[in-house]
Amino acid sequence: MGVDIEELFLEGAKILTLKQFDRALEIFSKVLEMDPNHIKALEARAVIYMQKGEIELAQIDLEKAISIEPENARLYFRLGQVYYRKKDLDKALELFTKAIDLEPVYPAAYMARSQVLREKGMEEAADLELDKAVAVQREIAKARKVVDF
Repeated sequence: MGVDIEELFLEGAKILTLKQFDRALEIFSKVLEMDPNHIKALEARAVIYMQKGEIELAQIDLEKAISIEPENARLYFRLGQVYYRKKDLDKALELFTKAIDLEPVYPAAYMARSQVLREKGMEEAADLELDKAVAVQREIAKARKVVDF
């Protein structure tokens, strides 16, 4: 009886929340040895690579994850962060927009888009994005209240 891959992943996730990046990296890499297409492990490992400043490695994991799950908005958001770190604002903007197209209720993606627009000197557009982020956040809160008797 081998190691349960999901238990291993959850252990990695727990260690990641404790910011023990090297240990978490080992665990997620082990998960990916067992299942190279484990989307959450690819994403988690990319997050760690970004923390460590290993942007190219993060990009490789995220592009692989997107090729497996092209409808996953979060992956485009993360890849947008990679391009933002690489100072490729146009590509970052494109990826944040793709995340929003896939998941219109995505406050963090609006915030990120606002940031990129501001850096491109487009203040008014940036402010509009911030307004959208707030509106979307409000929608989420309202939806939670409806469900939360």
